[in-house]
Amino acid sequence: MAASFLAFAAFVLASVTGVLARVGGTSRDGRMAFPLQLRERTNVLIMGVDVTLNNRRQIVNVARADTLVLATFDPHTRSASFLSIPRDTRASIPGHRGWWKVNAAYAFGGPALTIRTVEQLVGVPVHRYVKLGPHSFARLVDAVGGVWVDVEEDLRYEDWWGGLRIDLKKGRQLLNGEQAMGYARFRHDPLGDIGRTRRQQKVIQALFQRLREPQTWLRAPQILQAVAENTQTDLTAHEVATLGWFLRGLGPGRVRTETLPGEFAPLFWQPDPERVRRLVLEMFYGLEPAEVTGTTVEVLNASGFPGMARQAADRIAQLGFRVVRVDTAPGVRPQTAVLSVRADPKVVRAVRDLLGVGAVSTRGREVGPADLVVLVGRDFARRAASGEVAVP
Repeated sequence: MAASFLAFAAFVLASVTGVLARVGGTSRDGRMAFPLQLRERTNVLIMGVDVTLNNRRQIVNVARADTLVLATFDPHTRSASFLSIPRDTRASIPGHRGWWKVNAAYAFGGPALTIRTVEQLVGVPVHRYVKLGPHSFARLVDAVGGVWVDVEEDLRYEDWWGGLRIDLKKGRQLLNGEQAMGYARFRHDPLGDIGRTRRQQKVIQALFQRLREPQTWLRAPQILQAVAENTQTDLTAHEVATLGWFLRGLGPGRVRTETLPGEFAPLFWQPDPERVRRLVLEMFYGLEPAEVTGTTVEVLNASGFPGMARQAADRIAQLGFRVVRVDTAPGVRPQTAVLSVRADPKVVRAVRDLLGVGAVSTRGREVGPADLVVLVGRDFARRAASGEVAVP
């Protein structure tokens, strides 16, 4: 399936045209509040699942994540970023020995294992997910009236096993659903999967432009129906509407798209760890590398469960922070706390975002061995026990 983000964007944008905008309440972890207010940075993993046909052209019940996009929505900077992860990316999959293509995680363990794999790969907690089936994309593009794309060269290819036929001429043109899906899925050029990812990003921008057109909003019910038919998500209706309202308010230049940095290797797309770290710091934490390497961190276990401080410290160190002490704190805390001693508030907030739980405070100790102190609470231990915390 192609460019699953496109369907997700339309899903959330359509929701605020009246279909879901009347939904009240708050999200289950306080990231969003009524009415349609995004309170905290929220990361959503968008998975587009493919299909495979057998020699009788029947769908085989084995699917992989053909498209992976990690999205982040930041209310502090009023921006959104989308990181495309090539499906051939070399990755370690929890519970499976050796190296695999990242898209195999879905075949092994569905959305849950895919989330853990991506968290481990990039060092970013995933708060929600959206899984879109193979027919969502084409139906969505047709629902919005097509998308305008400048096709860079003649594209012609037929994949009998994948049920894919592509026949496009060079030039700017209005693509219908089937054509747009073919364009975004095409990978038979010198850049392979990376060229395919770049074409997906072109269609992302084209869809955003389409959704800004007033006449497109008149199609909201059709858009929502086209996506909802093949969508699985743990976003509540209120959360969908909140993200839609947030995206709708973003101005030009506030949406960023990138591809996981790396290079071609036999069989794989090999991530470049240092370039990945720098890009992740910018896109998902709003930090420069120097702000991280110059910050010292003390991690103390206040969860009552052994090993939790080390797990948290490993996650923190993955992004380049200098962990100077890992120890046990006196007493037990239900909630993780990130205490600023001398650290910049945005650095403190980034550490909290990295752990995925806890509260921040600028009322730390006046003196100490580190710039900030993390007291690991039972909330982090619960996430670790449920498999929601993936460590490098």
